[in-house]
Order: sequence, then structure tokens, then C-alpha cells
Amino acid sequence: MAATIRDVAEEADVSATTVSRVFNHDHLVNPETRERVLQVAQRMGYSPNATARSLSNGRTRSVGVILPAPHGEFFSELIRGLDEAVQESDHFLLIAGSHYDPEEGASALESMAGRVDGLVVMMPRMRSGPLPQALDLDLPIVFVNSEVEGGRFDLYSMENRAGATHVVRHMIERGRSEIAVITGPPGSYDVERRLKGDHQALRDHGGTEGAMVEGDFTQKSGYEAGQQIAALDRRPDAVFACNDYMAIGAMLAFQEAGIRVPDEIAVAGFDDITSARYANPPLTTVEVPVYELGRQAGERLLHRVQASTPPEPKQFTVSHELKVRASTGGP
Repeated sequence: MAATIRDVAEEADVSATTVSRVFNHDHLVNPETRERVLQVAQRMGYSPNATARSLSNGRTRSVGVILPAPHGEFFSELIRGLDEAVQESDHFLLIAGSHYDPEEGASALESMAGRVDGLVVMMPRMRSGPLPQALDLDLPIVFVNSEVEGGRFDLYSMENRAGATHVVRHMIERGRSEIAVITGPPGSYDVERRLKGDHQALRDHGGTEGAMVEGDFTQKSGYEAGQQIAALDRRPDAVFACNDYMAIGAMLAFQEAGIRVPDEIAVAGFDDITSARYANPPLTTVEVPVYELGRQAGERLLHRVQASTPPEPKQFTVSHELKVRASTGGP
């Protein structure tokens, strides 16, 4: 395997940034360090010329990632994990968004072909449109939280169902009996599994299903769902939102309506974004290691890209942890 900028940096006992500065003729690097880096690079056969290296091995040194919405705390953490894995292998990360639209997802996949060495793809809605046909690209692909049939690809998933069961069971054990749900976009991989977890907890632990209000994973949609729930003649005594943004939006609507959280209604979310800890009150939620999810998916993809014999596709699951906070009467 060809030496990378990080290999040279480690051997020369400098940072990767310093190696980059040496080959970009930065005058801030002192002569002694410059000479040491050049000698190490020559000995290791490191070539700083990306074009020459790409032509010699047929690679672009770029990895693509396609996400439903490449912004917000959840996706920022996922990208951070991916980017760290990619940087360590001396690659670059190209980012595209599908905006929860299968046709946009298919277009993004096709546009990445020939520009990247492999793809990490998160497509919560994959069963319609041209997307399945676009997956026939001759390109290594690792999926995250996506419905992939036939075992053709590696898949990294969160414990969506188990996490939802855990948090809803927690609210029932705290004495809540009727639990409303704020869902996400129809057909979403995450939402379908979290709803199954909600239903399992209600069935196994004696809770009652309250109103089900559709959201779109944004705080605004959670706020609007909270307004609808607040206006019900018979309000539930708990709400499970399928992500933290919607849970935080719903709590704001309840506060504006004079409904006390958690005294009159408990609220829980999913993901444990940073904002959940600082919400008013702090939000009970399901923590998933999003950064680690991104990092592991990136490392698996790069292993596929660099391996002479690609490994057999596997499914991986990252664990969850319940974070009990004041929104459900916790500490």
C-alpha cells in the first residue's frame, strides 16, 4: 500500500499539516524540518502529486457520502466520524444530500460515479423511484440506516427498535399510561423501526397508544405537532418523538400552551443531540454513538476500497443508551 501523508508525518515526527506545508513550499517550515520530511517521504516512496497518484492506481483519493439532509447536529456528528476515518487514509470527503427524495438520491449516486473511490450512503427511503437501479454502479458502497435487500452491501444500523422500546417502557414505568407519538417522514427506515419499538413497549408493559402526529424530523414540525396534541380534548400524559428536534419543538409548544413538562406531560426523544441536554427541561432521549457510526462506516468503506479481495458484506449494529433527564421526571 502506498505511503500516505500521515505515514510520512508519523515517521518524521511532525504533523500532517507540516508535511503538506513542506510540499507546498511554505516558507514557515524551518529548513531542518523540511529536509527531514523530504528524506522520509523519499525513503517511503510518498508522492504528493495527487493527479499522478490517481493516474497510476486508478483512484481518485476521494470518498463520497450521500445523506438525507447534510446539516444539523446528527448529520454533523456522522460526517465528523466519516471525515476522521477518511483523513487517516489520506482521502477527501465529498458530500451530497438527497433531501429524503429517492430520485434525488439516485441522481446523487450517479453523479458521484467516476469522481469517488467509494460511497457511504444513508437513504431512509429506498423502495421507490429509480434508486434501486442506481445501486448497480461498479463502486464500493457501505450503507448506514438504510433498507438494503439481498445482502449485497455492508450495512451499519442503530438500535432503532430496541432504543424506542427502552424509552417508552421507561415512561410507562414512571406511571405514564397514554403515550402519543410524533413520527417522521412516511417510509423512513428509522421511523418504521422506532414505531415498532413503541408498539412493542405498549404491548408488553400495558401502555395505551395515544395520538399519532406526523412530523418531518425538524423542530418546526415538532412544534406544530405539539400544538395539535395540546389542543386535544383528551391529552395523553406522555409523548415519544422519533427524534430530538421534534421533541424539543413539542416541549416549546406545550410551554406556550401552559402545559407543564413533565408534571402534566412527559416528553422523550431519540438521538441525544447536544441540544437535548440544554433543552428546558433537559430532554430524556436515546443516545446513539453517531460519531462512532460514521467512523466505523468510513473505515469499512476504505477497507473495501483498498483490499485486493473485498470482504463479504456484513451487517453491523451500534448499541444505544437511555439518557433519563428532567423531561420525564428524571434527575
